[in-house]
Amino acid sequence: MNMIVSKKEKRNRGGFTLLELLVVVAILAAVAGTASIALKDTDARASAAAHVTMMDELNKGIRTYRVLQRNELPSRFDSLLNTTAGTGADGDDPGCLGFDIGDGCEIGTLTADVEAIMVDGGISELMYVDTTALPEGANAAAGLDCTAANIKALIASRANAVVAGNIFLPEAANGCGVAVALDGSDGSGARALFWTGGTTRLTGQPDPADLDSDGNWAGTTSLYNADGNYAYLLTGIGPSCTLFDANTLGGMTTVPVYRHVKPDEYNRFIAVWNVGTYLSGAIVAGDQCELVAIVDGALDTKEEELGEWDGTRNTI
Repeated sequence: MNMIVSKKEKRNRGGFTLLELLVVVAILAAVAGTASIALKDTDARASAAAHVTMMDELNKGIRTYRVLQRNELPSRFDSLLNTTAGTGADGDDPGCLGFDIGDGCEIGTLTADVEAIMVDGGISELMYVDTTALPEGANAAAGLDCTAANIKALIASRANAVVAGNIFLPEAANGCGVAVALDGSDGSGARALFWTGGTTRLTGQPDPADLDSDGNWAGTTSLYNADGNYAYLLTGIGPSCTLFDANTLGGMTTVPVYRHVKPDEYNRFIAVWNVGTYLSGAIVAGDQCELVAIVDGALDTKEEELGEWDGTRNTI
C-alpha cells in the first residue's frame, strides 16, 4: 500500500534550519576560541623549556669536561666581538659584530693577568670575526664580506652559507672567524665582552660591594664595577669551541641553538666567567677562571627563561 507523505513530514525530514546552523557555528567558534587561548604561545613556551634544559646541559658539560681533562677548560669560545674596535660602549657597538647581543654587557679589555689565568685554565684562544681581510675563493665570489658594516647583509644573503650561528667559524666552514691566542705577551690584552647585570641577577646572591662589614646585605645596589665586585667575562658557546670536539674525552656532540632571536642575531648560548674583581675600575685577576652561569643569546638568565616558560614573564 502506498503511503502519502504530507508536506509537513517532508519538511521534518529535511536538513538543518538556518537557526540551527548558526547555533552550531557559534558553538564551534567558542570552542576554537577557548582552544586558541589554551594553546597561546605553546610553541614558544616549549622552546623556553628546551632552552632551560640546554643551559643545564651546557653547565654540566663544561664542568664535566674540566674534570675529565684534569682541570682544563674547553678553549676557542666565541668572543662575541670582531677584530675592529667599535665606538660604542655596550653590546650594540659596531665592534660587536654589527648585530645585537643584548643589554647588560660592555666591551672591555682583558688584562695580561686575566689572560694568564684563562690560559692556565685551558682557554688559550678566543674566536673573533676578522674584518680586516676578506675571505678568498668560492665564498668571496658569493659576496662573503666580513666587514663590520656588512655583517647583517652577509648573514641575510642567500648567496652564501653564512648564518649567525657559524659567523665565528673560519672561512673554510662558511664563516668569518679567526682564532686569537691569549698570550698577553704585548701587555695590551684582547678586547672582550663583560657582564654588567650584577651578581644578583646571575646567582641570587648580593654583590660584594653591597655587603656591610658584618657580611649582611646592606640593601643597596652598587655599580657592576664598584670596588670589590666580581668581573664577569662573557663568551659564546659556538661550534668552534673544543667542548664540541667529539674526539676529545668529555666532548659534547651537539651545539645547542637559542631560537628567541632574529635571524641576524647571535643564536648560541653564552658562558659567564668570574675572572677577578674590580679595583678603581680596573680588573684584578682572581686565582682562576670560574664558570658562574649559562645565559641565553639575549643575555637572559635561567630564572628569567623559566619565567618565559611558565608564562610569568612575557618577553618571548
